[in-house]
Amino acid sequence: MALLDAFRPVSALEDLLEKEKDAILKSDFQALEALAKHKENLMALVARSQVSTSSLTALKKRIERNRRLLQAAAKGIRSAQERLLTLKTPKPAFSTYGPAGTTTSMVRKSLTMQKKA
Repeated sequence: MALLDAFRPVSALEDLLEKEKDAILKSDFQALEALAKHKENLMALVARSQVSTSSLTALKKRIERNRRLLQAAAKGIRSAQERLLTLKTPKPAFSTYGPAGTTTSMVRKSLTMQKKA
């Protein structure tokens, strides 16, 4: 943590929250992990210092913005995982309508060739 962070914790936390937002938008999860401890320290400094209500309100808005971005990123990751899972699972037999209007099941056949003597 930089020495000036102890004297200007609100400003330092605002800068960190902007870096966090950029990391979220870039999906740089390693940077987010690195920023987490620094963020905790700065939040503790802000809690111990005398901060105006307007500064706290501005910090709260930035924190809420980052929270919403993280939730959206997590939702996107879950959606991608579910989609990949559905693509990996084998599909059931395909059903179609025949010329008589009845349903016919199209069974998946093996693509290997059998030799006949």
